[in-house]
Amino acid sequence: MGISLVLLSALGLSVQNVILRLFFTPSLLFGQIPFGGYVTPQLGNVVVLLALRMATMTVLLAVLTPWLYPKTFAVLRALPATPRLLAAVTASGVCLFLGLTLLYTALSQVATGVAIATGFIYPAITILLAWRFFHQSPRPYQLGLMVVIFTGVILTTLTPSAAAASNPLLGGLCALGAGLSFGLYGTVAELSLQTQPSYPGLHPVPFSLATFALVAVLASLVPLTHQPVTIASTAWPPVLAMTLFSATLTLIAYVLNNSGISLIGASLTALLSASAPALTTLFAWWILQEALQQQQIMGIGLVTVGVAMLSLKSRKEN
Repeated sequence: MGISLVLLSALGLSVQNVILRLFFTPSLLFGQIPFGGYVTPQLGNVVVLLALRMATMTVLLAVLTPWLYPKTFAVLRALPATPRLLAAVTASGVCLFLGLTLLYTALSQVATGVAIATGFIYPAITILLAWRFFHQSPRPYQLGLMVVIFTGVILTTLTPSAAAASNPLLGGLCALGAGLSFGLYGTVAELSLQTQPSYPGLHPVPFSLATFALVAVLASLVPLTHQPVTIASTAWPPVLAMTLFSATLTLIAYVLNNSGISLIGASLTALLSASAPALTTLFAWWILQEALQQQQIMGIGLVTVGVAMLSLKSRKEN
């Protein structure tokens, strides 16, 4: 169940990556419909998009909590009584905010493939952190399959056309920072979601609601530092519609991912999530009609085989 939830989460986030690209880059949907390119890539605009999306996700999840987990608000009100758990949840929100802001900035400065490939160093970081803090030693087959998956990620995303960039240095540094932030997020999230010696684990729904709200608040504060926002008035209707759709999709993906972490741990979740770059390429080929090169097809095959073998091996052990 945990493996299935994480893979579904990766699918949702891959589609969301395509939507994010449409904010900044004009494209032809399915080769027929001109769409996208509504937002100029600069920090003020990037953070406004993040604030809108996370605020929408917070509201949607708050509305759904009576059906998903009725005790959500009672659990959140009780958080201050457990300072260590509150600190872990707060740290998770800060890491998620930093990771998303840096990833959005990277995507606005360098080609999508380069940004996503560089940002997806986070599974390796998560495994090392889980090894250090949770004593989850990576098994030999996990290390071997991680090499297979990352080889596929590199082949899928580092294409010759990815060399074009408006600011390669800034984009590369932001993508590396995003990878580190997401690695820290996965590790700290496990501290919140799994039972620890001093407190019980938090249910994924209140954890998700708390982190979404914190990211929305932090993103809303950035424009107060006088970062200019230059979204044209005519662009707001499609921007808001895309924000609502991507927020709903991302909400589902993050709840699934957090549920997966609580079931299988941060290390295995990170390995399975490494399939997202290859899935993003597939959706970009289908929706944006981007041509698949030979090395990309090989990379998608390696990622698919690696994730399938990892899933089958884990199921056999369980």
